[in-house]
Amino acid sequence: MLVVGLSGGVATGKSTVSSVFRAHGVPIIDADLIARQVVVPGTSTYRKLRAEFGDDYFDDEHGGVLRRDKLGKLIFNDPDRRKALNRITHPAIRWEMLKQFLSLLVYGTRYIVFDTPLLFESGYDAYIGTTIVVWCDFEKEVERMMKRDNILRADAESRIHAQMDIEEKKKRAKIVIDNNGNIDELREKVKEIIGQLDKSWKPFIFRLVFGVILGVVPYYFFKYLRA
Repeated sequence: MLVVGLSGGVATGKSTVSSVFRAHGVPIIDADLIARQVVVPGTSTYRKLRAEFGDDYFDDEHGGVLRRDKLGKLIFNDPDRRKALNRITHPAIRWEMLKQFLSLLVYGTRYIVFDTPLLFESGYDAYIGTTIVVWCDFEKEVERMMKRDNILRADAESRIHAQMDIEEKKKRAKIVIDNNGNIDELREKVKEIIGQLDKSWKPFIFRLVFGVILGVVPYYFFKYLRA
């Protein structure tokens, strides 16, 4: 199975790229979605966040859900608080991503996409053979974020600067997607990449190795038991 890492800047078009992969039947492990799931009320991560940041960041009138916008304003302007958030949430996110990966590994899909904005910051790229970064010019990124999230320019810029510089991500990526055009152009670029990945022989090698492991390990395990 080929593992593809997908990243990019905030509002550069990563979600659109991911949606095209999904539309073509490619399984997606979505770190942003998982990040929302691990902080729902009642989880251990939720309780840790509440203890760390206080009740002001939770909406008790609506079930105690996390006020993501309010917490976002805090962490994007305070590196120490951002580190505290990551320290609490990242282990839970990584564990859920691993469980989904192992499930897909057993299922035997041709390849999967790890959709995560922190692909390089978290060091996941060291374990992934193919990495994709989608990017656009800074001004376009700011404009898109302001429109998408209905926020001020200063807030948009602070969120962009809180992540790894997009130029560094582009240098470390195997595939770079320029999203300075329109959404139809972006979709066509992704379709071309999917076509290239579909032709890759790596998933077959991986399946062969994995199949050998599944066959050999049980054989020697039961042989040891009978000894």
